[in-house]
Amino acid sequence: MQGLSRVELRSRDVGGHQPRSVAGIETPHTLDEVRALVRQAAAAKRRLYPVSTGRNWGMGSAMPVTDDNVVVDLGGMNRIRSLDLEAGYAVIEPGVTQAQLAAVLRDTPWMLNVTASCADTSVIGNALDRGDGCVRSRVHDVAGLEAVLADGSVVTTGGLDSAGRYHGRVAGPDLTQAFVQHNLGVVTAMAVSLVPRPQTVGLVHGRLPRGQAGAALGAVTGFLRGGNPADGLMRIRELSLAPAHGDWTLPAGVDPSLFTVLGTLLGSDATVELAEELLRKSLVGVEGAEALRVVDAAEVGPDDPMYPRALMAQGVPTCLGVHHALGVTSCDQIDEGAMGFLALLPLMPMDAAKTDQIIAALQTAVDAHTTALMVEWNLVGRHLANGVIQIFFDRGTPYGAHRAHQLRSDGSALLRGHGCAIYRSDIDHAAAAVWSETSTAGLGMLHRIKTALDPDGLISPGRYGA
Repeated sequence: MQGLSRVELRSRDVGGHQPRSVAGIETPHTLDEVRALVRQAAAAKRRLYPVSTGRNWGMGSAMPVTDDNVVVDLGGMNRIRSLDLEAGYAVIEPGVTQAQLAAVLRDTPWMLNVTASCADTSVIGNALDRGDGCVRSRVHDVAGLEAVLADGSVVTTGGLDSAGRYHGRVAGPDLTQAFVQHNLGVVTAMAVSLVPRPQTVGLVHGRLPRGQAGAALGAVTGFLRGGNPADGLMRIRELSLAPAHGDWTLPAGVDPSLFTVLGTLLGSDATVELAEELLRKSLVGVEGAEALRVVDAAEVGPDDPMYPRALMAQGVPTCLGVHHALGVTSCDQIDEGAMGFLALLPLMPMDAAKTDQIIAALQTAVDAHTTALMVEWNLVGRHLANGVIQIFFDRGTPYGAHRAHQLRSDGSALLRGHGCAIYRSDIDHAAAAVWSETSTAGLGMLHRIKTALDPDGLISPGRYGA
């Protein structure tokens, strides 16, 4: 084992979570090295906490959920094992980044479902944690997995075979989703479902008055439920809630009086044109929506503020948006930068009236803790939206981090009171998020599965195996 002295990761967390001590750090580069590490850990009775690239900002970064784990940094496992350009699948390892896979896909009929985070984030890590891309929720990109179990054995799921070839779903039970947000093993490879590269990518963008947020969400929901003819993800975002007083902070350029309608429309020229027409008809009663623009993402230039979003909509990851929001020039500065932030991720209703009620309740909490936040609705389906609430604070302000964490706790309780369950958690609330939303019978079943595969709890709870 490397690094047997206890190591503090206190300074490497933009969210200012409670510090954890670790028993060491290991950096395997191959499947066989992971298997050997698991067997050594079992013999030494040490718990393992796997991370991919460790850029889980706002939710704990690379820090474990519990103390005294050996952190297994899988960033060195960065091979693209296979690329099937006929069927549209890539088999990759945990260290493969968005930038790496997107570069390989350039000039092919396929593109990556890019997330708005850093270009150097892990595709596998984000997908296993139910992150969202520009086209769909990334959990839908997870086609099959390879994982090392606590006894050192290797399992594959979903049609991914032991030679690293992906065949598609095969007969019999499929345990792929059992590894999503669960610590059953160390995930060492994933078959990723790619996105057909469309003829046209229409980028939807509009800035509307804050008071129209509920109405806009309801209108876009109607557009989706009425049969959106184009693929792509619609978002209501950058709705900022700032307190009336205090030393609060928000990213530069954010205007609390406005919010943004953002999305992608993918398909043929005719499909995108029809989708734009239907979207505009859905928004006709929303004040300010007449200024909405839909542009060809390929024609957006570097001087346009929408350029980073245009790149991502075309399957090209970029860090420009992250750098601008957090005031850094490199993603390596985020965990030690001046601006801190926390992420609170609830499932949100797609109803206009309920949305306005939730916004009003969040504003009350923001005023009470004199800390600002920004809300986003990712409309990943026709039933519920994935909410992303970012809580910002100045890391140099006394009690700034404390107030932010208090706002996160109160906001979580408030959202649950409105029926909004948490779908993705940070390291301080991971267990509570599961316990509060899962039945006793469901918890018992999860415990039996975990006990059967990992009776000694070798794989620590947390970032779900990657």
